[in-house]
Amino acid sequence: MNNFVTSVPAQAAARCIIETARQLGLLDAPVAVSDELAGAEKKLIVQMFQAMDKHMQTHGKELAPDEVSSLFTFVFAKAAEAVTNMFNHKEQTFDLTGMFDGRIPLYADDAVTAEFKSSRFPELCAANYLEFTEVQADALAGCDPLLLLFEALKWCFRLSCHLAVTVVENHRKLS
Repeated sequence: MNNFVTSVPAQAAARCIIETARQLGLLDAPVAVSDELAGAEKKLIVQMFQAMDKHMQTHGKELAPDEVSSLFTFVFAKAAEAVTNMFNHKEQTFDLTGMFDGRIPLYADDAVTAEFKSSRFPELCAANYLEFTEVQADALAGCDPLLLLFEALKWCFRLSCHLAVTVVENHRKLS
């Protein structure tokens, strides 16, 4: 027997992020994926769940909009780092500094860093996600808010990795 359930609200949260990427033209090509980036995602999400648990114990169960925004920017930055580490054959490690306060250091390839600093993707993901949870509040009643948030964050990470891979590959073609 498995413990899986279908979560239409979680799928809707993921779709919110996918639509944000589509609106920005990030899905004009097939999404770049790799086993290494999938492993990095798993490692990051587990660390983030642990940090979230500690944060909620000391700050309460409700996240402020600024904290939600910071989480999207955080996974965006960590995707840049994960892709840089993958291309440089370095171990995937994640520093959780700035996860909730927006002061997130970014250690990535110069071309990726430049592109990511000018991208509105994490900002729009956060805004669209917050709007989604507000507009759909009645339909989301009874849903685990962390499940929804982390589903959206996972898709932000995946699509941010796709963007970073695209940047690195395009930069290498020009070099």
